[in-house]
Amino acid sequence: MKRRLSAIVAAGLACLSFATPAAAEFGPIELASGGAGQPADRALAPAISADGHYLAFEASLGGFEGVFRKDLSSGQILRVAGASTSDPQLSSLKATEPAISADGRYVSFTTRARLDPANDLLSESRDVYVADMATASPITPPGYELASALGGCDPATQTGCGFTYGTEGNTGSEATGRVSLSADGRKLVFVTSAPTNLTSGPSGSTPGVPTPARQVMLRDLASDTTTLVSVERDSGTGAMTERPVAGGALVSTFALSLLRGAALSADGTTVAWVGAHLPAQVPLQPGEEGKFTNLDNGITPYNEPLWRRIADGPTAPTRRIVAGDGAADPFPDMTQKDDLVNIAQGWIGREKVNGVPQLSADGKTVVLIGNPTEAMNLFLVDMAPGLSRGQAVRQLTREIVVDPFNPAGTINIHPYVPLTGHIFDLGISPDASSIAFATARQRFPLAPPNMIGSPPSSPGLVELYLLDRGSESIQRVTHGASGVDEPSDDPTHQDPESASEGGAGASSPSLAAGGLISFASTATNLVAGDSNEASDVFLVENVVGPRVPTGSTIDPGPTVKQPSSWHLTLRAFSLPNGDVRVVAGVPAAGQVRAKVSPEPDVEVGARKLAAAKRRAPKLGRVAIQLELPKRLRPLARTREGLYGVARVSFHGRGRKTLHGRVQVHFHVHPGGGRSR
Repeated sequence: MKRRLSAIVAAGLACLSFATPAAAEFGPIELASGGAGQPADRALAPAISADGHYLAFEASLGGFEGVFRKDLSSGQILRVAGASTSDPQLSSLKATEPAISADGRYVSFTTRARLDPANDLLSESRDVYVADMATASPITPPGYELASALGGCDPATQTGCGFTYGTEGNTGSEATGRVSLSADGRKLVFVTSAPTNLTSGPSGSTPGVPTPARQVMLRDLASDTTTLVSVERDSGTGAMTERPVAGGALVSTFALSLLRGAALSADGTTVAWVGAHLPAQVPLQPGEEGKFTNLDNGITPYNEPLWRRIADGPTAPTRRIVAGDGAADPFPDMTQKDDLVNIAQGWIGREKVNGVPQLSADGKTVVLIGNPTEAMNLFLVDMAPGLSRGQAVRQLTREIVVDPFNPAGTINIHPYVPLTGHIFDLGISPDASSIAFATARQRFPLAPPNMIGSPPSSPGLVELYLLDRGSESIQRVTHGASGVDEPSDDPTHQDPESASEGGAGASSPSLAAGGLISFASTATNLVAGDSNEASDVFLVENVVGPRVPTGSTIDPGPTVKQPSSWHLTLRAFSLPNGDVRVVAGVPAAGQVRAKVSPEPDVEVGARKLAAAKRRAPKLGRVAIQLELPKRLRPLARTREGLYGVARVSFHGRGRKTLHGRVQVHFHVHPGGGRSR
């Protein structure tokens, strides 16, 4: 094989398809922002209720700008909060960052408008509110509750309950859209960007001393309590204190604006955030603290995702998400890092990446975007106690490594966005069975999960993908209105640099329990007649429904539901010795044949890499072992391994022959060499 960049690039191709097209997995994409005769000028940041009945989003719509809620059954759109687009104080009065309760009754948002002037005493600071839409109508606004308020002071019956902030202006409290409100709408997590008076009262943990900025707080509206989530850990005993993190628990919003938030699990038990000043919050490995201290002297301190189960009470520890249960095995190992410049931005190193971890409904599963190596990738973490990092943390995507320098020695990364592009945004279903993510990357070399369905025909905007954990598959969701083979398109942003920086395309995925997915996109061709040339909010339904979990082992796995129609399903596994096992789900007894060809740009001097056939005695699963010829086996021992396309056919008596394709990867795993 020629050792050149094109071969390395081709080694990571994963855009392959089944015989059944990708569109069979999803219903049509629908424009959700705006109603009949009233399109939105722009819309973004959608949040769908867990029951799939309501959608909240930020928009400029009908002469108002702010947060709106749409009834997906009736199509009615109500204004949650906002201001007239002709109001000279629009920038101060508009609402942003919506989140919604499971039944759609409550919507949270952030605004500088004083919707509760008796308690929200500062005119310029941002504050967090929850709107009760139960009595709202086109002419009646909802009721508002001030969420960024002191505990023990009920805004409904008292005055002056809002926080006082150390500075005025563009500071205050804010809640992250989509992930900050509990399912019942009664708990909300938010962060502060200025010193507050939360703990400075006579009975507080720092009497007379303001609570430092950049803290994580939980408001329980039902019990009228505000809890400081981000607390310091006693360095001597290891116990959690009630003191706020002196230097701030989160990275400065000035440094990385999208790291200003925190996520709350739907059941209200668990909070996750991207933490800074780690020595004050979590236990560390020997040798780590000195490096963190050096980094924290800079503008952007090292950051890492953190997790705390607040339902366990004030003694509940804050844990490092990417270290499993404890600090003995963090990822990356900071004690082995000598070049502090390369790790100064920690796990999240790009401004347009949504680095806030997202939680399953019970808070026990975390999905996040991280950068422990180079590009931003997707990770899944099981926070069950007793797991090591190797057991708890699973990397779901990996970039294709390329040399970003051209012959002149200057950086030229943009042409490789389909291989190395970042993951910019993500969403997780309540049961953690599905993960949606946005990226301009088109190649996903980890298998499983396998890329299935139709690939984009050319590099373009940031597209939305769905990772199904049951079937271990990744499938592109967004496509042009003419069909699944058409990529998203935005003529005003169609350039590699825009895709590499996350400046255009899909964003803000939000998933309901029943398979409904909402997202925003600047693409102009997702539905016919989209003519506002701005971001819109869309809906698409995963019509297949829940799948039977199978795990990512090298064996065929447990029995799955038998096919009820004449179709073929495929999965592929790399075996430790360099062979590949293809597992086919067939609808009846018949003959299964598999033939593997190299990827189009990989030159190995052969048009066929492997072939095999096997008789399927009945409906169900059948496994086929594929082995490289002797002269090609050394390629399976290379760093990249050898990628190919397995074309599989199934012939059953009296019915049409079925065909499918799946990516395969011949790669010798550590300790998996051949004995012959």
